[in-house]
Amino acid sequence: MALILDSGALYAAYDADDKHHKAILGVLRRHRPPYVVASAILAEIDYLLVEFLGVDAELKFLDAVRSGYYSLEPVARADLDYCRRVLAQYRDLEIGLADAAVMAVAERLGINRIATLDLRDFRAVKPERWAAFELLPG
Repeated sequence: MALILDSGALYAAYDADDKHHKAILGVLRRHRPPYVVASAILAEIDYLLVEFLGVDAELKFLDAVRSGYYSLEPVARADLDYCRRVLAQYRDLEIGLADAAVMAVAERLGINRIATLDLRDFRAVKPERWAAFELLPG
């Protein structure tokens, strides 16, 4: 089954000093590429990589997207409708557009496995297609 990644999981995969690095690499080893990345998180992951790991990490990530290791999935108009519903319904959590877009793309593509370190937001939101998202490493 396919796997979609959020920014936190992507960052941890690149930062060998991150406390979740080994767990995220384990998740990636148990699933086959390409790993799905919602286009809405590109700016967020770019910022994290450059700010904390430098341009080389940014270039490595970009090369992985270009090679197809990560499958970049555009956010469709219907996804924005989903995002708006989630952001409005869970407004007290201040989930943010990036996480809502990951959820929207996951639902549209029928992917219930999400690699994330943000358990609060992804556990709080009840998907439309399943009882819950399967969060990895969880």
